[in-house]
Amino acid sequence: MAADHQYVYEQKTAQQPGSKRRRHSTGEESVLRLLIILVTKLQGDAPVVLDYAAEAENLEIDETVLRRLVQWLVERGYLALDGQVDGVARLWINPAVAFLPRTTDPRVAAARHRFPYIRADEKGLAAKQPVHVSEYDEQGWESVYQLNVEQFENPVRFSLGCPLHHKADLRPL
Repeated sequence: MAADHQYVYEQKTAQQPGSKRRRHSTGEESVLRLLIILVTKLQGDAPVVLDYAAEAENLEIDETVLRRLVQWLVERGYLALDGQVDGVARLWINPAVAFLPRTTDPRVAAARHRFPYIRADEKGLAAKQPVHVSEYDEQGWESVYQLNVEQFENPVRFSLGCPLHHKADLRPL
């Protein structure tokens, strides 16, 4: 959510005063979808692979737009680019965005690329500053870990299927 809020906020503030805002830009609709796609590719403590052409087609956007979105996410600390060859990128996801519990220690992942801690404001886009970014700080990430240790080490597992007929399985994974 923070990336989506920040993208919309930056687009809104970049416009000239008095100009009418377009309803949506292609990027506005794609930032969150792109992050969701990347998160679903997570496998342990490793980078995800992004094929620009295939994902641009999947997102129904131009490949150059996708490359700009990835660059925007990298520049703001949501992702780290590990390298790219022949239209395929290796990307590390900031653990403030997503990580796999029990296979990734968010403190180690954050230290690897000196990821900032990013969070959306409780008021969302209604806030004066919809996204808060704290530069990388080892003690800060340790505090985040200690405050959320139960979620990181023993996350709740939800049953798949109809929410009316299946209750959440509260046993640790």
